[in-house]
Amino acid sequence: MSILGISRGIAYSPNMEGNDAAIFTTVLDELKAMGHEVESINESEMVGFDYAPYERVFTMARNTYSLVMLEKETDMTTQQKFINSINGILTCTNKASVATQMLETGIPQPEFLIGKQRDLLFCSTEHKNDIVTPIWLKNCDGSATVAEDTMYCLTKEAFNAAFKQMEERGVNLWMVQEHKQGDLIKFYGVEGTDFFHWSYASQGHSKFGLEAVNGKEKGYSFHAERLKLYADMTAKHLNVPIYGGDAIIDEEGKFWFIDFNDFPSFSSCRVEAAKAIAERIVQ
Repeated sequence: MSILGISRGIAYSPNMEGNDAAIFTTVLDELKAMGHEVESINESEMVGFDYAPYERVFTMARNTYSLVMLEKETDMTTQQKFINSINGILTCTNKASVATQMLETGIPQPEFLIGKQRDLLFCSTEHKNDIVTPIWLKNCDGSATVAEDTMYCLTKEAFNAAFKQMEERGVNLWMVQEHKQGDLIKFYGVEGTDFFHWSYASQGHSKFGLEAVNGKEKGYSFHAERLKLYADMTAKHLNVPIYGGDAIIDEEGKFWFIDFNDFPSFSSCRVEAAKAIAERIVQ
């Protein structure tokens, strides 16, 4: 099988450049070892590229403009070669879109508000008259590239300052998400395979250090199989079978998804993940 891989641009790998490059290379090597013909390009080259010679395309691209252009200039036959899907990746660059789609499919997540500039567009709860802290303020204009794209606000004053900061940066679309206290875990999966891995956030590499907000994990018991079920359901709905995310576990074993991403670095489980990713690409 002829396969093309598209690597992620450095701007979209904040503090994770080496890990993102490593999973990409490991997947390439795994596909080659399986006997497939594999080539690669960077996401800066993907617009205007000829995809006709390839039977599969796997991509880690995150540049919103280039992805939109790619979606516009390619037909459905070409788009169906992509794993993850172009549309699914674009959805994952918008945290508000992911949250609303998870709400539609019944995925457990904290309550949230979505706004455009100073106007409230959507609320997941009827209690929308006031912002109750602590909360998280998230930039939904694209993938997070700086620490200020996701800010923890312990007080109303901190929220007002954070919101003003986002306004000054020109952020258009934003989301406010309820804070949940509990064990913070990171999970990784490949929908359509048996692969699923989770670990405590404190045990891995941090992009911006935000994991410290929830503190040291307590080791609360929960059903990982149920977490995988919901994660795979989300991945299938978004058409991003190669995925990762964050979840909070409380003392009763309840969990809430607080983030969901296309094609993470799989840094804590790279070898096992690469085998599953390669398997999923050629399915």
